[in-house]
Amino acid sequence: MKKLFAVAMTAALALPVTATSAAAQGETITVEGLFFLDRNGDNLFSEGENVRANGPGVTVFVVGTNEKVGNFPTGPDGRYKAVLPKGPKYSIANSDMSDYSTTKPARGAAESASDADFPLRGNFLNGFTFVDANDDGVKQAGEKTHEGKVKVTGKTATGADFSAETGAGEDGRYLLDLPLGTLTVTAPNLAKSRLTLARPKSDQDVDWLTRSRAVPFTHERNARVDLRYVDAKADMALASTLSPVKDTYTLGDRLDLKLTVSNKGNVPVAPTVVLGSFSAKLLSHSDNVTLQPGTDEVFTTVEKILPGKQTEIALKIELNDLEYTEVHAMVRFVPEGYEDVDHKNNVVSTMIKVVEGGTTAPTTTTSPSQTSAAPTTTTTTTAPAVAQAGNRSGLASTGASPLGFLGLGALLLAAGTGAFLVARRRRRS
Repeated sequence: MKKLFAVAMTAALALPVTATSAAAQGETITVEGLFFLDRNGDNLFSEGENVRANGPGVTVFVVGTNEKVGNFPTGPDGRYKAVLPKGPKYSIANSDMSDYSTTKPARGAAESASDADFPLRGNFLNGFTFVDANDDGVKQAGEKTHEGKVKVTGKTATGADFSAETGAGEDGRYLLDLPLGTLTVTAPNLAKSRLTLARPKSDQDVDWLTRSRAVPFTHERNARVDLRYVDAKADMALASTLSPVKDTYTLGDRLDLKLTVSNKGNVPVAPTVVLGSFSAKLLSHSDNVTLQPGTDEVFTTVEKILPGKQTEIALKIELNDLEYTEVHAMVRFVPEGYEDVDHKNNVVSTMIKVVEGGTTAPTTTTSPSQTSAAPTTTTTTTAPAVAQAGNRSGLASTGASPLGFLGLGALLLAAGTGAFLVARRRRRS
């Protein structure tokens, strides 16, 4: 009986413990917080700072056993939420430390918490982008902004692709929070708005040739790149020289054609030069241009020509068509999207005449690089030689006949004989 009572008492005492353990197993805690980009480094989410949306968030482990409970990424609002069984102590580890640095790699939790935030530090890119009307490098109140987007692309520290863009505010200032990595900022192409990047005035300006530059990473994590624009005045001029210069060329003649392209505007341009109505054989071209595939007459410079500079394109051609009468060239830069402000100086023409081999004509000098009338060939006609009469005396023949002189002699002799007979009759009488 005593034994039965002891067993009953033991069972009764065990019931509250079992019930308490079962209740504990059904309870949970909720740990949540915000991932944000801490520009000023104060570990607080301040006005103007951005959240880290759709990031890897946190990884939760059980303290003591290091058992992994799970991964909890952030949503579009930059917040994560982990619902955990109540009881153990947990380590809430920051999983977003590859593309960003942080002052909080982890934190502990045993109870629910809604402020388990994690500040991140990447790189803060800022600068000005505007139309610099007076080209002084400084944004004035009256200078306008534009609607183009400043874009940043590249690879993060973990090798992931990254892309972000933003526009300027009314003050011309733009801001971008960036991860750690190898990134490039690119200026928008505003050719359709007739704007071009201004010539750089400081090391903070973007490269006006490539419209880009690598994002500089500083110790302060604060990088500045300015993108200043001016009104575009594109003006490409073309001149040509033909060598050798002759009044008349022969089929098979080889000519050196030099085209000088000058940038007289304020837009760096890689122009295209086209030979109009080209009807000759292209033998070679200089290395500073590329030939459009499938053509012999469309060339584009390899590098952009800076304002105030020029480049010379050397071509060697062979004449193989009698109807090729005009060496005509023009410069254009449609791929850049700018309009030439002066169309009068981007076309050149030199008139030539090509004849069959063996035809001769006097040679005169014509002015290259200018439109000129086709030279006139003077033809000289020589009368054919007259066959000369000859004799057998071995003397040179004069071409005169002796018969006339013989007849005249006979006539004079007859007249003399008649006069002699008349005079004789008078003496007899």
